[in-house]
Amino acid sequence: MNIVEALSLQLKLPENAARGLAGQLLGLIEDTVREKVSFGVASRIRDAVPEMISWQTAAPTLAPGSLHINELPLPTPAGDAAEFDGLLERFRIPPAEMALVASLALQFLSSRLDPATLAVIAQAVPALTRRP
Repeated sequence: MNIVEALSLQLKLPENAARGLAGQLLGLIEDTVREKVSFGVASRIRDAVPEMISWQTAAPTLAPGSLHINELPLPTPAGDAAEFDGLLERFRIPPAEMALVASLALQFLSSRLDPATLAVIAQAVPALTRRP
């Protein structure tokens, strides 16, 4: 499965934004798994998705002076679901699309990881199985 293409098509994102979203989403999943499970399980994600690092740096950046202080998003409350919602907000994706984004992430990870590892990830990151 090509997660970048799926995010681009289904969320109508430019390809570089879809790459950035994919990289940051997978990075957030990896960080959450590292905190809740172990470094070893988190490293399986990094090993299975070597392109994640280049995707993380693909997100469009703002030109200096192009953002006014009143346009900055408010800090998100603590919690996994809030972190995922905050990530979507940075890409101007409505929170209602989280179920779609989560589904695409799980489909992608299932194409790269064994079922046991995927089950551990899904349990550690309940936001991935959250339904609208």
